[in-house]
Amino acid sequence: MKSFCLKAVAAILLVFTCTIANSTQAQDDPGKKSTVKKEAIVKTGKICVTFDNLPADRIYDKTERSYINDRILGALEKHEAPAAGFVVGESIDGDWEMLVKWLEGGHTLGFMNYTGQDLDNVPADIFMDDISKGKEAVEDLVWSYKQKGRYFRFAYLHYGNRPEVKRRIQDFLDESHITVAHASVVTEDFVYNLSLEKIAGSTDTLKFAALRDEYTAHILERLSHAETLAKSIMGRPIRYILQLRANRLNAMFLDDILSVLEEKGFKFISLSEALKDKVYRKQEAYFGTKGVSYLERIKYSDPDLLPAGD
Repeated sequence: MKSFCLKAVAAILLVFTCTIANSTQAQDDPGKKSTVKKEAIVKTGKICVTFDNLPADRIYDKTERSYINDRILGALEKHEAPAAGFVVGESIDGDWEMLVKWLEGGHTLGFMNYTGQDLDNVPADIFMDDISKGKEAVEDLVWSYKQKGRYFRFAYLHYGNRPEVKRRIQDFLDESHITVAHASVVTEDFVYNLSLEKIAGSTDTLKFAALRDEYTAHILERLSHAETLAKSIMGRPIRYILQLRANRLNAMFLDDILSVLEEKGFKFISLSEALKDKVYRKQEAYFGTKGVSYLERIKYSDPDLLPAGD
């Protein structure tokens, strides 16, 4: 898929910003209907925003990656949201300055396995080597910034499709003092990113506004779903961890997403603070093929494979 010219993006973004302002004013008018579904609105809570595939998804060149990172980091700074980004070591390609910006912005820098391969498609031994290589790719950088924790995110949220594989990988992570950065709110932002690419050359700002509203509604729906699961599992709201990707969609709309979350009363928290929630220490035994949230992993666990009393 062809990416679109940054100059064209800048022009579209300038016009689109005005459209957003006008759209917001229209939504404040009680005579006009909001495009965000009421049933998707969630309650006050705490949330950590995370990004997979740093420095950015592989379809982008170096200039586009820089644009994406700067836009995402700018939105995070504006909303004072401490985020976490997970690096695919193989994709760094000399883009160290972008990763430094994450740390200098006060964010957490984690890692994925070096190649970003799916655990379900490779032997456990090779995957563990890939984890080590992914850690080594960013270790000197995070050490120099005195980051305390080492955080890992599974590619595609696949933790192992067999009990023995999952156990081996988790034992390896524990021995290496690496913490898994679970995700409790999983989005399909990659689908909306494809939609953005399809309208990339358009000068019709209404198309971008419609996509923004659809994406915002999707985020709120996923949060509402997570809240329902959290109450079922824990009997209370939890500290949510939102999974996004470093792509053009979030570069363009993150500011809007964070604004909506603030309007709903959400407080942005760091990854380390979010992971203190006891829900992320609950045992789970999910071995399905779909990458799901940690809450869904708990819900759809095989009861026969859970420890007694959990």
